[in-house]
Amino acid sequence: MEIQKLNWAGIRITSHGKTILIDAVEDFSYYKPVLGDAVEDLVRFSDEVRADYILFTHMHLDHFDKSIIKKCLKEDGKLVVYSGLESYVKKFVENVDMVVLDLNETFTENQITFKPVFAMDGVGEIQSSWIVSDGRTKIFHGGDTIWHNQFWNLGKENEPIDYAFLPANGVVVNFEIIGLEYSPVPASLSLKEAFAAARLLHARKLVPIHYGLFAHEKCYIPQLFDDHDLKHLSEEIGQEYMILKDGAVLMEV
Repeated sequence: MEIQKLNWAGIRITSHGKTILIDAVEDFSYYKPVLGDAVEDLVRFSDEVRADYILFTHMHLDHFDKSIIKKCLKEDGKLVVYSGLESYVKKFVENVDMVVLDLNETFTENQITFKPVFAMDGVGEIQSSWIVSDGRTKIFHGGDTIWHNQFWNLGKENEPIDYAFLPANGVVVNFEIIGLEYSPVPASLSLKEAFAAARLLHARKLVPIHYGLFAHEKCYIPQLFDDHDLKHLSEEIGQEYMILKDGAVLMEV
């Protein structure tokens, strides 16, 4: 399995000659009023990547980019969709082969297995996490989940997980501009929660996602961290990690 880190929470998986996109986004313009401008260069991939499967954790436009579906999904490719989102997806996407799965239901094709599992979104939107396995490597993708009480069960039921891609910016949001009242409680996992969740998932390594690219002094206020924080929490919680920069590729042999 080869895994490339894309923008924000996005990843590209290549295995058994097939390409999978999860939460792959290039266009963040819709959220500019609340996220601000990207503080780093965005990875441009849509001109080169053609996907056999596209997955997303939820419908927020920093995770669901319909232009990527239109541009990158192969003619015979498939959208693999959590059933809780099926009706919403059909409002945005037409004439696409769609595989719809309930939580904990699996779909296997080309020696690759897809499974949506429980997740909780920070502002009450329907969400799933995804587990993808190619028979040798298994990854967990947590979108922008918050802390919830199912990490214990997910760890027991899905061993062994090699890499847990989890949000880590513990962001506090003030989205009154779009009708959401301010809350001081983080709307995604903090770094410490991400380490703890990866530990409960029995993941070989945590790979932080959903951090760094955006900050807005009034609307989108992330918790910042550095190498010292990563090393300290890794030792405190007993969980290994790796940092995968946007555009970087992880090769799992």
